Amino acid sequence: MSITENSIRISRQTDHTVITLQGVLDQELSSNLVPLVSKVAPPIIFDLRQVSYVTAAGSRVILGYYQSFGVKPILRYANQNIIELLDLTGTLNYVSLAEDEPITTAN
Repeated sequence: MSITENSIRISRQTDHTVITLQGVLDQELSSNLVPLVSKVAPPIIFDLRQVSYVTAAGSRVILGYYQSFGVKPILRYANQNIIELLDLTGTLNYVSLAEDEPITTAN
């Protein structure tokens, strides 16, 4: 069993910002993410490809972005567990799910 360390990477594009998260979007990662997200103007994309699970604290960060800016953040590569949790908490109503292209591996 390997332990994935939580990390945040921000990539500013010309017309949007991508925040790539790794690990579990829990209280610890959320507390580091809040000050960063509050400074990023819409549109924002959360790349969740390397996120295994989102806790209620993580859900609140995503919802907080919508509440602050009135714009739905885009979630890219959200797994089924993440989608189910966001649906349970009602947060799914305040996000857009990206039409994810298939993940390909380099040969």
